[in-house]
Amino acid sequence: MAARLIQRASRFLAVPISFQPLPTSVTSECMRLVQLAPSLPCQAALHTSSLCRLGDNLLQVTEDPKSDDDIEFFSMLGTISGVNELLQIASEQKISGNKGVMVIQHIARKENVTIQELMKDVRFRELLENVNNQIQFVWNSRVIHLLKCLYALGLDSKNRYIQSVEIEVRWRLRRFNIKSLAHLASFMVPLSQSRDENLLLDDLVKQAELRWTEIKDVQTLVRLITRMGFLSNSLMEKLEDKVLEFAESFTPEESRRTIATLAAQNRRSLPVLRALSFHLIQRKFELSPPVILDLAFAYAKLNFCHPQVLLKMVTDILPKLPEISPSQISMIIRSFSSLKFFNQPFCEGVAQVCLKNNDSFTIGQLCSVLFAFAHLNFQPSHNDDFFNMIHRRLNAELNTQSWQQQLYIVWSLCILNQVTTPYLQKILELPFYRQILEDDSVKSTSYCLKLLHVNTTAQMETPGYQGPLLPKDVLLSLQEKSQGRRSSNFQIGLSDVLKEIYPNPETCNINVSTIYGWHLDGEVILDSELNPFSVNDFVAPHNLQSKGTQPLPEGARRFAILSGEFSHFMFRGKEFTGRFVMNRRQLRAAGFLVVEVPYYEWQELKSDYLKKSFIKDQIKKAMAEELAR
Repeated sequence: MAARLIQRASRFLAVPISFQPLPTSVTSECMRLVQLAPSLPCQAALHTSSLCRLGDNLLQVTEDPKSDDDIEFFSMLGTISGVNELLQIASEQKISGNKGVMVIQHIARKENVTIQELMKDVRFRELLENVNNQIQFVWNSRVIHLLKCLYALGLDSKNRYIQSVEIEVRWRLRRFNIKSLAHLASFMVPLSQSRDENLLLDDLVKQAELRWTEIKDVQTLVRLITRMGFLSNSLMEKLEDKVLEFAESFTPEESRRTIATLAAQNRRSLPVLRALSFHLIQRKFELSPPVILDLAFAYAKLNFCHPQVLLKMVTDILPKLPEISPSQISMIIRSFSSLKFFNQPFCEGVAQVCLKNNDSFTIGQLCSVLFAFAHLNFQPSHNDDFFNMIHRRLNAELNTQSWQQQLYIVWSLCILNQVTTPYLQKILELPFYRQILEDDSVKSTSYCLKLLHVNTTAQMETPGYQGPLLPKDVLLSLQEKSQGRRSSNFQIGLSDVLKEIYPNPETCNINVSTIYGWHLDGEVILDSELNPFSVNDFVAPHNLQSKGTQPLPEGARRFAILSGEFSHFMFRGKEFTGRFVMNRRQLRAAGFLVVEVPYYEWQELKSDYLKKSFIKDQIKKAMAEELAR
């Protein structure tokens, strides 16, 4: 009430006097606002805005004006090279708190300066004491610089000088503009270790949440996102709204920093990603390799695909492939493969660089390229040269890799049909696969499946292989360990339709697990007229627990009905990824006729009748292709 009364009374004063330094008491603050308030005629309407708002407006007008004396003093400090000379000036001259901050700024910029040496110097302690005594007269921006310098010098968080500055900053937070808050956050967040710093940081986050609408430029917005976004979910949501407002003004570097921050928080904000991606492709200049590297990694981590941006990245990076480092090449190709984005010229370019500069690639980087090619099912045009180089490096350095990495390497070679007997023998020997059987990590199921795939490759896709194979008890153990997968809605719907087509449960097995490491959505045995047999009556080499004893009748075929999920295909394509190319290849080698049920055709079928007709047509198609061979 008293503050509002003083504010209203201030309207009737005649002439405002010059600005006085900001005091700390409430009474002095109110009197200063009375003195600064503009005079109005007595008959003017009473202004009803709050005293706090008036104080904010006045402070914005008088924010840190630099006098000629300040500019001259700052320039003079720039000509001094030593810390001793700076301290001498501070001790010999009677300087204000603002000039004292300038001296501390220059000291903090000097190299080979330790806080222990400085605190032993009485002149530095006197300088800190002088600034501390005049802290209420120091301009807002310089208070922030003072805190930053004390942090940079490594002053103990329990030191009374740094605590005094932190308290002053906390008191002034409301008076700082949004740019100052962003600047404060840029060095506060990485250094928020002590209790006082955390209190200051909490207040800083609250101020940003309350005043996010004051953001008027992209630089401030990006700084707040990168430094403070992860501290508060509500603040991040507000900042994302601002990104949508300023998206057109983002540079590629600012887009990179923002998207990388989203990826670091695992925050898949589709409106922000789409807006920034759209404006990236509108700009005519090229994306630099560091920007492409970070964008590709962030897109892969967030599983976000924007075809035009991906194509622009490939177009801009392709001519520069010989110039960028092997680590960058391996990271970019792995990111593209994670997105299942296949661009043949780019993959050919990567293969050529690997061939030409293979000595500059580490074995880990070459393996990253190999994994990416396997995932994309890419065979270079100079296939023999490329894989000869890979085999030469692996023969020398395979044993230096972890057993998980060795398994992944051999599995990738199996996908690309480039595996040789020594690799298979190494993986299928007891000392190696015992590690997989004993593993209980979250990835153990994946390791078991890969081991089964390698065993299937040795058994069915490697003519003349004389090495070891997994024993039956190990196959059963791996098969049991790899079960427990959750069916998708697509697979559940497909199973329901199969039950309607084959109402007798003995004629169609649903959700079949095989010793090959592959899962079948459905298994049926049909004669040449497509009449079903009882599946469990016949020998099933793919199922060691089968009780069937009869061989397949003449003319009968075993069908594997497989769902083609969205994740099984390349980005915006109908080609399978390398894993599922090997899946179909190995099942055919095991004697199955593969019946494909891809998602992009299934989702167009709106009735059960159409779905049943589609599956029957796919079975007829598979039979016709077999008879035509």
